[in-house]
Amino acid sequence: MATSDKYDRQLRLWGAHGQRALMDAKVCMLGSSAIATEALKNLVLPGIGQFTIVDSAKVEAADLGHNFFLEESDLGKLRSEAACKWLLEMNPDVQGAHIDQDSAKAVGQGKEFFRHFSIVIACQLTETLASQLGRLCEELQIPLILVTSLGFVGKIRLFVAEHSVCETKPDSEFGDLRLTDPFPELRRFADSIDFASLNDTEHAHVPYVVILIRALDSWRKRSEGRTLPKTSAEKDEFKDIVSKMRRSPQEANFDEALANAYKAWMPYVIPDAVQQVLSRVASASKSDFWIVARAVSQFVRDCGKLPLAGTLPDMTASTDMFIKLQEIYSSRADGDFAAITAHVATIQKELGVDGSTPGEFVKRFCQNALNCEVFRFRSLEEEFRPPSVEEGGVDLDEELQDDDSLVAWYIALRAADRFREDQNHWPGELCGDGASDLAGDMATLTGLATKVLSSYKASVSVDSVTKMVEEVVRYGGCELHTTSSVLGGIVSQEVVKLVTKQYSPLCNTLLFDGLQGKMQVVEM
Repeated sequence: MATSDKYDRQLRLWGAHGQRALMDAKVCMLGSSAIATEALKNLVLPGIGQFTIVDSAKVEAADLGHNFFLEESDLGKLRSEAACKWLLEMNPDVQGAHIDQDSAKAVGQGKEFFRHFSIVIACQLTETLASQLGRLCEELQIPLILVTSLGFVGKIRLFVAEHSVCETKPDSEFGDLRLTDPFPELRRFADSIDFASLNDTEHAHVPYVVILIRALDSWRKRSEGRTLPKTSAEKDEFKDIVSKMRRSPQEANFDEALANAYKAWMPYVIPDAVQQVLSRVASASKSDFWIVARAVSQFVRDCGKLPLAGTLPDMTASTDMFIKLQEIYSSRADGDFAAITAHVATIQKELGVDGSTPGEFVKRFCQNALNCEVFRFRSLEEEFRPPSVEEGGVDLDEELQDDDSLVAWYIALRAADRFREDQNHWPGELCGDGASDLAGDMATLTGLATKVLSSYKASVSVDSVTKMVEEVVRYGGCELHTTSSVLGGIVSQEVVKLVTKQYSPLCNTLLFDGLQGKMQVVEM
């Protein structure tokens, strides 16, 4: 990659394959206000392939106060064109374009307008337009991100019919060491080490993997048929065995063994998210992800376990022992990979799939099989016709009675969307600054908030969202750069996740309250 030095730091996060996916992406941005340019800024810098800004608005004086990608010389010009010009100056690797058209007309053109894009980001859309765009993106199988920025608050909504990820990269990984049931090569290596014959230096450099396997052997011998420590007393007994194996308090490898002792009493299980993936392979599509998932499912039926990841964490060990242990795990993982590859070839032949699934992808899937997951999002129609609590919908009564919940802002913002559909402007946008000037819009917005609440069959009064309704009217449709900067950063982060198919996306709505400095993710 010609620009690998330039992108070195992010390559460590999502790898060369992630960067390639980013550089191949084509982003459609509906809107060119501050929230749009802030999101694009954070995509242009890491090297998104192409972006297209769709908007017909002209630059006004108010834009100069909150959109840092506009200058005074841009007044009266097409806002999408001006923003595009300044964004492209940030990274010569990126291609950008603008279209002089408002969002409603673009959506009205249907699937043909959006067909060649990889992802769509839509800013400040009303509910009806958002629903229409959501249907188009669902038919095209393109991810959609909706974002609203208003005053000190905002929301982000993700939608994609199905998003499959084999690299979710959880914050805390348990690892795949197979300590409770070592595979034959690992078993032989652990048994080959004679602790009694080791000198003190060698003893202080036995990998904790071996220490825990041997300690578990000792525990099982004295535990009358019990296979793994379960109770607190049994776990303490196991740790005591590990402690008695050490010769000196200065042996760091035994400190590591005690710190990782939980890995020796956690039974091997296939995570629920992975089991859900494997249970759906029969009815899934013929994409690379699902073909490999079918192969892994066959492997699990044959072997009872997922393919070995083959990676070792850092640990105190002699060079010879660590390399030997690394070779054992790597060799076993290579064997599992070969078996999966053979299954993939057979499945492709059975399904009549032309071409072959890249070996690099099969390898990554095997290495991350413990963390693969498929995410499905509620459609916008389902959100706007909310299911009951029994059907998995949000418990609005509980949320609105919780002082820490931000769902009241969600109700107020949805009411504001309905207001815009009816009045063609934001609540409070055309009013004066006095309380009496705002009263009319306040009453109208309160009525709309009541209708939103009634759609959830909530028993709480509209009084629970009155404060938020008042704030929305006072904002008068203004967009603050600080709010848009925060939301734009989050939007760009979610775009990277969706495009690279790495990390877990937020599910499905994020609410932001800049007044209190709080965020909440809730599935609406």
